[in-house]
Amino acid sequence: MSLSSIQLEAFLALAQTRNFTKAAEKIHVTQSALSQRILNLEGELATTLFIRDRAGVQLTEVATELLRYCQMKEKLEADFLSRLQAQTQNELTGVVRISGFSSVMNSVVLASLADLFSDNARLGLESSTREMNELPDLLKKGVTDFIVLDHKLDREELVAVDLGEERNVLVEKKGYKGGDVFLDHDENDLTTLRYLKLAKRKSARIERRYLDDIHGLLEGVKLGLGRAVVPMHLIRKADGIRVIDPEVILKIPVILHYYQQPYYSKLHQSVTQALESRAPRLLQCKDNP
Repeated sequence: MSLSSIQLEAFLALAQTRNFTKAAEKIHVTQSALSQRILNLEGELATTLFIRDRAGVQLTEVATELLRYCQMKEKLEADFLSRLQAQTQNELTGVVRISGFSSVMNSVVLASLADLFSDNARLGLESSTREMNELPDLLKKGVTDFIVLDHKLDREELVAVDLGEERNVLVEKKGYKGGDVFLDHDENDLTTLRYLKLAKRKSARIERRYLDDIHGLLEGVKLGLGRAVVPMHLIRKADGIRVIDPEVILKIPVILHYYQQPYYSKLHQSVTQALESRAPRLLQCKDNP
């Protein structure tokens, strides 16, 4: 039995959008035509691929496996075409799709990949910064090909690559007189509390203020809105900020994840090699972006 390409196209669109209307628009067919293709595919496979509930369209276990197959098929085809169309044998084309948390995406991830894009003018990029709990779902849905987390996902189907660790310290504006006010992303952000526990400081009555992301925290510190626990690699060139206790360092892992595949494209290999080579040095402040 062979799978129909138009049915797989419909399946992939729906798996990525989780919405029948958007999926139909994506592949330029009517919603009824899309639905029929999905029904035909489910009939051929003799299984259910999608479940509709209050949360929307959900993938079954079989659909999740089929999604990874479709993604791998797309990458193989893109790799073949890019090599065929490349101006030189060594030129990379395609799109790097990578997502991670705010403190590493610009200063570490994109900085590690900068030379790759400089050397390959036709190489595309889709980069996004998300909350930590949103990232695994982006990978599962096929929205991105790589995610960077502050912990390892222990799943058989995933490859986890240790890129190093962020070394977080407590900082404040020089001349700060605002007392023990701490800046965090939101009330669920435990970074400050973890630091205070490490430093053996009481944290029961601290005052917290919330800003959107790591860059907001740094701006808040510069403005004297409070103190913040931030990675050292982000403050190496920051003026007007001082480290309160350089000896107390909260170490947070930086781990790259992607799906295991029997074959990795040249682009995939180039991305992982660049990250494994440069990211550890950037995190240790031993290399410039």
